[in-house]
Amino acid sequence: MRYPADKIKEAILHPDIEIRARATRYFAKSFSSDFSIMPLVIKAVETYGRQNDAYRLIGLSRDLPQSEDTISWVIDELDDPQSDQYENYTYNLSMILLKADPAVLLSRESGILEARHFPAALHSAITERLQMLSWDFATCWEKLEEFCEEGKEKQNTSEINLGYAYRIVEALARYGEECEEKVCQLLAVKIDDYSHDPMKWLEPLAVRLAGEALLESATPLLVAKLHEDGDLLGSACQRALSNIGTSAVLEAVAEAYPKAPYHFRLYGTGPLEYIHTDLAVEKCLLLLADETDHGLKCHLAHSLLSQFAPEGIEVARQLLVGQELDFDEKGLRNHLLETCTLTGERFAEYDEWMATEKVEKEEHWRKIKELEGDPNGLLLFALEKLTGKKAADMPKAEPTLPAVSRMALPHTSKQKVGRNDPCPCRSGKKFKHCCMNKQRQF
Repeated sequence: MRYPADKIKEAILHPDIEIRARATRYFAKSFSSDFSIMPLVIKAVETYGRQNDAYRLIGLSRDLPQSEDTISWVIDELDDPQSDQYENYTYNLSMILLKADPAVLLSRESGILEARHFPAALHSAITERLQMLSWDFATCWEKLEEFCEEGKEKQNTSEINLGYAYRIVEALARYGEECEEKVCQLLAVKIDDYSHDPMKWLEPLAVRLAGEALLESATPLLVAKLHEDGDLLGSACQRALSNIGTSAVLEAVAEAYPKAPYHFRLYGTGPLEYIHTDLAVEKCLLLLADETDHGLKCHLAHSLLSQFAPEGIEVARQLLVGQELDFDEKGLRNHLLETCTLTGERFAEYDEWMATEKVEKEEHWRKIKELEGDPNGLLLFALEKLTGKKAADMPKAEPTLPAVSRMALPHTSKQKVGRNDPCPCRSGKKFKHCCMNKQRQF
C-alpha cells in the first residue's frame, strides 16, 4: 500500500530540507489541485528561514495551485526589502506569479508590477496573461496559428518568443474540450520534413495544449508521438500524459512499453512516476518483471519510490547492493534513502548508505567551494561525476557547431544539459530531478 498522502503533506514541515523538497515535489510534479499544499510550503519557509535553501521549495511551488491568500503572501515577500538577499528566492517567487491562475492575479496586477523585487523583464508576460483572459476561442487559435506561421522559417527557439506561445496555449486550455477536435487533428498529422512548415512549432504546442486542457481523448495520439525520437517532443508528451493523469494513460503507456524503442521506455516512466495511483504501482511492477536494461530498471524503480510504494524499496535495493555505483545509481540510492527517511521504512544497508552519502555530499560541496570562480573547473567536475572518469582520462572533444533546437529539428542532436546529467545548479542531483522543470520561457 502506498504511503498516505496526508503523511507526505506532513513531511513538507520536516527538519531536513531534502525531505521537505521531496514531499513538495510529490504534489507539484503531479499537477496537484490541492490548495492546502502551498500554505504548508509557506509555513515551512517561515519555520526554517528563507536563508536555508527556501528557494528550492518556492521553485517547486510554481506548479502548485495558488489562492488569494498565498498570492498575497508572495507579493508581500517580493516587497520585503530583505528578500533579495537569499539565493534565487525572489526569482522563484516571481515565477510563482508567472504560473498562477491569471484570474486570481487580475485584481492584484498593480501590486505585482510595483513589487520591489518583481523583475521588470517579467512585466510584459504578466500583462499579456491578464489581457488574454478576454480572448475568445477563435482569437486564441488565430493568434497561435499566426505565431507558428510567422516562425516557420526559424530554426531555433532563441529566435522566437516561445513564452508568448505558451501563454496562448494557457489561454486556449481554459476552453477545455472545445479544443479537442483541432488538437486531435494536429496530433494525427505525420510530419516528415519540418523545414518551412509551421507545424515545427504547432505540433509541440498542440501536445502541450492536450495536457493543459486535460484531453484524455488525445492519449493514443500522444503515446504514438512518444515513439518519435526527440528529447523536446518526448518531454512534452511525458508532461502532457502526466497532466491528463488518468488510468487510460497508464494503460496505454504500459501496453505500448514492452515493444517500444528505448527513448519511449525512458520517457514512458514519467507518467508512472507522476500519476499517483495503485494502478501506476501495478504497471511499474509488471514492466519491471520483463525489463532487461539495467538503466531502465533503475528508472522504473525510481518511479516506484516516487509513488512511495513499499515494493520499490527492495526493488531499488536489489539493483544497488554490491554494485560500484555510477551517477544514475547514486541518484537512485539517494531517492531510496529519502523515501525511507520520510516513511520510516528501513533496510539492511540503510545506516551504512546514509553514512556514505553524507561523506559524498560533504566532498561534493568541498569541491564546489574549491572551484568557485572557475567555470571550466566546475564543468569538468560535473563531467567527472557523470562519467565516473577523471578529466585526464576522458577523450578530447572536437569543437562543435552551434546548437540547433530539437523542437525545430526533432531528429538532430543538440549540445545541451541532458535530463540525466548533473544539474548545473550544483545540487548534486540529476538535472531532471532538480532544475529541468524550472526552465520556462518568459
